[in-house]
Amino acid sequence: MRKLAALVVLAAACGNQDNLIVGGVSGGATTPDVIFDDIGSSIHGIATLRDDAGNPLGDPMAIVIMSNRPGLCSTLNAKRDYFRNAPEAYEALVLIMPLGYLGTFIIGREGTDATTAAEIVAASGPQTTTPFHALNGSYIAITNWDDKGGNATGSFNVAVDDPYGSGVAHPFYGKFKTGFCPNLEGTLLP
Repeated sequence: MRKLAALVVLAAACGNQDNLIVGGVSGGATTPDVIFDDIGSSIHGIATLRDDAGNPLGDPMAIVIMSNRPGLCSTLNAKRDYFRNAPEAYEALVLIMPLGYLGTFIIGREGTDATTAAEIVAASGPQTTTPFHALNGSYIAITNWDDKGGNATGSFNVAVDDPYGSGVAHPFYGKFKTGFCPNLEGTLLP
């Protein structure tokens, strides 16, 4: 555990300061260690959540994705099920908010926030993924949203569950400044 804590502190000190994720989770049977020490892609866009058969689950949502993989927008255009059937090793934080609003969104709060969610997906190579889901009370704040080619900016403070049933919440917090990705519609999010 001390090794993981030291790596989290080290990761927080490196990288692009516009995009930062602080936190970590030790690996398990279906996921590797999750430590965002390098943000290769930070993108945002509009997408409709879909079930496993590809059927829409509601209205289009505002999506922010931060990942250690560079070129994620192009990758998602070529492989729509990237977050469900990993073709390679990666880690990604996916933030989902109602489209058309700025402000702070609380996961689990009724009203406009009811569709807000966050997940961390990590894979050690080609595999079916097991996401870590954000717990109620976590928040995502959006201060700017431009879906015409500009940036989205904001911050987050989320605690994710442990898919291995330990009952331990794992905190992640940080900030983002993303580039617009027109390829998100049709992507099967976790």
